[in-house]
Amino acid sequence: MKIDLTPVLNRRVPVIDFEFTLSPSDVPDAPDISEEITLTEDICVSGKISDKDGYMLLCCTVSVEYETVCDRCLTALKDFAEFEFVRYVTVSSKALEGIDEDEMLTVKEGGIDFDRDIIEELSLELPVYHLCDEDCPGLCSVCGKRLDSDCSCKKEKEIDPRMETFKKLLENMKK
Repeated sequence: MKIDLTPVLNRRVPVIDFEFTLSPSDVPDAPDISEEITLTEDICVSGKISDKDGYMLLCCTVSVEYETVCDRCLTALKDFAEFEFVRYVTVSSKALEGIDEDEMLTVKEGGIDFDRDIIEELSLELPVYHLCDEDCPGLCSVCGKRLDSDCSCKKEKEIDPRMETFKKLLENMKK
């Protein structure tokens, strides 16, 4: 969504408040969000742009609900992500001193469009690893059932075949 900044640029208002929803499918060339994550609703963005004499400051909160699976037991999960998105806004593409280019947006045709930046930041903010519970036991490597359920498999630990030689050495040492 393009936000018109002409009221701030013309010094008619010091702050512009905004709120909108955003769908990644509506943004061309948007970075991909992880294949394991499905957004269950549009991304909610709300914030303000303030005049700071020489530049503007964009501060907003981004939130979204999503679905994924536990990385240990494959149980379906619903979760919520929320983060702060802050960027410096300038009229010229010339960087502000001491500010990284990735933290800046440039005004084009009287406004800014930062949808792609929000989706990129969201893809970085979403967790890489998901658990249904911190103590999730995972799945049995033999039958595939959750380890905390009734698993009829032997509880004997499987040894990596590459470590079989070390097992034999330990047995010989015990004799």
